[in-house]
Amino acid sequence: MANVVDVNDLSVIYPAQDQEVVALDRVNLSIAEGEFISLIGPSGCGKTTLLRVIADLEHITGGEVRVNGVSPHEARLARAY
Repeated sequence: MANVVDVNDLSVIYPAQDQEVVALDRVNLSIAEGEFISLIGPSGCGKTTLLRVIADLEHITGGEVRVNGVSPHEARLARAY
């Protein structure tokens, strides 16, 4: 089966006054077609940030994300038609 989501070395860093906030640091994830996954972890560990990146609601600082072989932005635009 082909992967519908590929996340490679994903980092998301938020600027802040005192010091940067690292929300995700070099995350890797592959989700195959038909696969069911759960994201489990404590509050503040980056679960929602990861989902927002995949949904094209959050910008990445580094790495690459592909949804059905294209960027999350391209995937979102393709769903609009």
